[in-house]
Amino acid sequence: MTSAMLKAAVRPAARAGIIAAVAAITVGVFGAGMASAADKELTYKGEFPIIGAQSVKVVVHADIPKNVKAGEALDVPFNLDVDAGAAAGDGLRLIGTKNLSGTIKSAIKATLSGGQSVPIAIELPIPDTQVPPQGPLTFKANGAVKFTVPKGTPAGEAKINVDPKATSHVKTDSALGEFDVNLELDPPTQDTLLGSTQIG
Repeated sequence: MTSAMLKAAVRPAARAGIIAAVAAITVGVFGAGMASAADKELTYKGEFPIIGAQSVKVVVHADIPKNVKAGEALDVPFNLDVDAGAAAGDGLRLIGTKNLSGTIKSAIKATLSGGQSVPIAIELPIPDTQVPPQGPLTFKANGAVKFTVPKGTPAGEAKINVDPKATSHVKTDSALGEFDVNLELDPPTQDTLLGSTQIG
């Protein structure tokens, strides 16, 4: 067999090996079913220092597994795109803030087919973010939700909802120092359903 023939024979096998590895990783993270990407846009209101009550837009991104098993440990990617608005940017610029970081704490709630609700805490880092020279303050918070499906959980559909409350702990490089912004859905009637998963 020539070198060219050998390479031609190896390439499909290598590709097959890569595909199999990716499939194994996917099953290991999400269980027997593939993940379903969910995007949910929500609006919150919170009290900021200096500028008072402000509206904050958040887009939640989550890869919800289609199927899970009782007792199974999961690691689900969970990310936020946050737009705190122009007033937040103006307030930070007013006191000379150049950079910020911090954390966002919230939760999601899994409602099982039998009606039982399981809260799952979320804590995502706010990375070092430069305050823009003008316009709204925006940033991303990327992380994952890690939890184990309780053993004995009955089979059936579980619906996943975003908690209506969240807390942002913000650290700045200015005299403002650190502060918390407690956020609540505004209006509170927004649909918080991210998606559902099937417990087998």
